[in-house]
Amino acid sequence: MKRANDEINSLYESKVFDMNFRGTSNDLSSVKIYTNRNSFQIEKQISFDAENKPISSLEYFAGSVLSSILLAFLEQSKKRRSIVEEIEGVLNLSLENPLSMIGVKGYDEEPFISKMTVTVFIYMDLEDEAFEGFCRVALAHSPIYNTLKRAMKLDVLFKKLI
Repeated sequence: MKRANDEINSLYESKVFDMNFRGTSNDLSSVKIYTNRNSFQIEKQISFDAENKPISSLEYFAGSVLSSILLAFLEQSKKRRSIVEEIEGVLNLSLENPLSMIGVKGYDEEPFISKMTVTVFIYMDLEDEAFEGFCRVALAHSPIYNTLKRAMKLDVLFKKLI
């Protein structure tokens, strides 16, 4: 016997997938993020030091954007049985007002990412029109891309490798 609450919950769950994360700072200099199954530590929002090895928040963010787009292409390839034989992506981003992050006097504007450009290089056996259609459908299945395109300038370019 189904209850009204069960129907409401199943309806909600079929439309929304909620996720929860937790962050702590035991040493008051870094943040440890806990996911459902893993954890990772971040020491800086961004590092301007080329020798800094730990991954920053901005690097995790950019990596998430790029990996979400590439994985959407790979998942679409499996669904459509259009074999992606090779794929690579390059992400370029522009951080506005970076000097305010390091406390340079006279620079107090809020830092933000003003634009990102992703170039996806793909080798697959599709004609030009089918290739473009495949790329558009694949990109439509990237939740991170679909969120960010509403908030900022985010361009994705497709390059077919021959």
